[in-house]
Amino acid sequence: MIRIDCISLPDQPERRDYMRRQFEHYQLPYRFFDAIRIAPGSDWPALYDRKQRLAHSGIDLRPGEMGCYLSHRAVWAEFLAGSDTLCLVLEDDVGLSPDFAGVVEALCAAPADWDVVRLFAMFRRPAFPVRALTGSYVLVDYLVQPNGTQGYLINRDAAERLLCHTARMSMAIDTALDRDWEHGVPIRGIEPYVLTHDDTFGTTLGTAQKTSLSPLRKLVREVNRIGTGLRKQVWLFRKKKRLQARPRD
Repeated sequence: MIRIDCISLPDQPERRDYMRRQFEHYQLPYRFFDAIRIAPGSDWPALYDRKQRLAHSGIDLRPGEMGCYLSHRAVWAEFLAGSDTLCLVLEDDVGLSPDFAGVVEALCAAPADWDVVRLFAMFRRPAFPVRALTGSYVLVDYLVQPNGTQGYLINRDAAERLLCHTARMSMAIDTALDRDWEHGVPIRGIEPYVLTHDDTFGTTLGTAQKTSLSPLRKLVREVNRIGTGLRKQVWLFRKKKRLQARPRD
């Protein structure tokens, strides 16, 4: 069984109406998952690793980024507490293409081919075909992850592993998912996308507040970035060899 969760703040009726109309138009079962809001100026969430955040970024996460991070984790946790085998997670500012339901159905018909599948991404990345889905749609692998948590399918194993990986919060949730060299969860995508991102709603992430760093903190930040970059490049080298060697349908 599959569940469809749309993450949405309860006090955003325009966004909810926008998504509700689409779900009802395509006759899709759904539920709104109340997003977690972190009020500006409130205490840091217990999961927030501020020391690590400043070490690799030098700037605190925005309140909305923290809420988004915690909301996706809460969806995964609730999914794992139930009996559904797959979960479709959507944010509340996406447009569904007419082919959306058919592509999701094709993915669910062969779940052994994936752990997480992005249905939209913020950036275009070189894609390696895995197999045909339906019509012109193709399941793909990415060498470099294309960012974005606007919409994705996830299975129970991936949800459990990502929940563990994100137990400390020091980056935005889409960045945490992109770091496959750390969590090891295969994240695939589809080409072309079956979602669009509606920018007319604006952002609920808030404004970033730059933190003044001492020379020592700046040095630590740069050392962290170098170490992360080296680990990433080793991972990408090995992953590229695997992708290029794999037979294609």
